[in-house]
Amino acid sequence: MVLKISAVLSLIIPPKRASAMDARFFWCQLPCATMLRQEKMEVLLRNFFYHLSMSHKILILNGSPSGDKGNCAVFIGNLFKFFEKNVELEVVHLNRTSYGPALRKKIAAASAIVFVTGTYWDSWGSPMQKLLEQMTELEATPAILGKPCAVFVLMHSVGGKSVLSRLQGVLSTMGFLIPPMSGMVYSLVSDIALKGKSSHAKDFWHIDDAELIIDNLVKACDLQVNWTTWPVDKSDPKRKWLKF
Repeated sequence: MVLKISAVLSLIIPPKRASAMDARFFWCQLPCATMLRQEKMEVLLRNFFYHLSMSHKILILNGSPSGDKGNCAVFIGNLFKFFEKNVELEVVHLNRTSYGPALRKKIAAASAIVFVTGTYWDSWGSPMQKLLEQMTELEATPAILGKPCAVFVLMHSVGGKSVLSRLQGVLSTMGFLIPPMSGMVYSLVSDIALKGKSSHAKDFWHIDDAELIIDNLVKACDLQVNWTTWPVDKSDPKRKWLKF
């Protein structure tokens, strides 16, 4: 008994998860013949499904000073529904977790990082700033180089877009990968406005826009690129350089 590959492939690939990479993974294993006996097809399908089911580890870092008791924690809880079941999630509240070997290991092991923060006097939360300062040692290292990240910023009324842009800039310079449309700002003003009916509603970031951001983030986890880095001074960054 033989099975036609194109017919089977159209039935087995979930549209949302299938990508060009998935297709290349599948077809690169096929012999030149376009028809396979059932036994070989079963082996191929097992390999293909194993590739699709590989779990991604997503680390969510909450940079709010309020930790698990603030708006950022509520927002993070809402993000869970946008991840597929085979994605392994872990949340770290930076207000009570110091940067050290344990967190460094989590960052290195993660397939992608999600950064979440509120807006505090036109900047991100102090726990997030402390992390950025302490994780300087990871700049351009395999632990983060080319690792996809997403950024979510909350705010009351103003300042959040600047925080988003600057934080993405810092992360990109450090070595993280910023996928397309992988950041958003959600505000109290938007939350109130979107509860009404307006033709301008589409111009506001909606809380459900997080779904497409998560989708782009997970897709970026499958990228395989040999990135090039600039030289990085690995000596003590705190050493004095100003002399009179």
